[in-house]
Amino acid sequence: MRFNLNNIDLLNFCFKHGEDYIDDNYSKEDQPIIVDSDQDANSLMRANKKIQDYITAYEIALDNRNKEMQEDCINSIFENLETKGINFSEFTSYWAVKDVSFSVYKNTLKSKNSKLEFLRNILPDYINNRHNLYKSHGYSYSTLQTLSDSKSHKQNGNSGSIKVSKIFESFGFKPFDLSANADEFVKSNKVFLEPDKKGKTMFKEIIKNYDLNFDWSKNHENKQTDFLFKINDQIFIMEHKHMKESGGGQDKQMTEIIDFISYSEPKVSYVSFLDGIYFNLLADETIKKGKTFEQREKIKTNLEKNKQNYFINTIGFKKLLEAFD
Repeated sequence: MRFNLNNIDLLNFCFKHGEDYIDDNYSKEDQPIIVDSDQDANSLMRANKKIQDYITAYEIALDNRNKEMQEDCINSIFENLETKGINFSEFTSYWAVKDVSFSVYKNTLKSKNSKLEFLRNILPDYINNRHNLYKSHGYSYSTLQTLSDSKSHKQNGNSGSIKVSKIFESFGFKPFDLSANADEFVKSNKVFLEPDKKGKTMFKEIIKNYDLNFDWSKNHENKQTDFLFKINDQIFIMEHKHMKESGGGQDKQMTEIIDFISYSEPKVSYVSFLDGIYFNLLADETIKKGKTFEQREKIKTNLEKNKQNYFINTIGFKKLLEAFD
């Protein structure tokens, strides 16, 4: 039996209850990579200090045209660049100014000789443009931690998937047993699976059992969706996005999840779950023009045409599960 939950009412509920600005599901409170005391300096701190000292020595060797000393310094810098976390140093961070990342240094410059040659090329510019400037203000170990923190947003990985799974489990859902026959899904209640992972084959078997077309995938380069779940006799296919801002790839993701709820099949509800603080901008109805306004209007249009579909945020997802419980 289908539960009649009005999708526009749920959208408006979500607009009134936006996303938390700090979501612990995406927090990366890892252990600091530096320690409090210089006396107890760890290997990263020691390596960074050695690199600074060898750069100073290399500058002296350049002034004195001492080739042997230059090569000794270059080799010592090379050795210390093998230390874990050294990509957060002032020296390696400067490389981006010259259009070279630390990953390029590690993965593209395969041989030791190519890495040494790169260091010979980059060091004079670093000395002239940064090293003496940093020395005048004082190098600080805290730079290592600051740069590490600034990159932490790139470590989200599967945080979104973990968040959604936790919400499912809090409502009594269980991951569908992938060793079971797809026919068992029809008999199951309050189960979910992730088609993008090991559940890809099972997902295909289940939608075949339900005689679903799932044309969204066909029209998006056979892209898999994120979740399939079932409550009683009702099945849901859900696309999940975590977004903090617009632009570039984020705009493409918005287009995908807005288009997702434009599809209609008798036996399924299509659900677009947008979490992250971009949802709060989308919910701001004082915005009367521009891209965000157009996105909001398109969402409403798609929902009005497809009453069984839903566009939700975090609290809306919980409301949806609660309504069908």
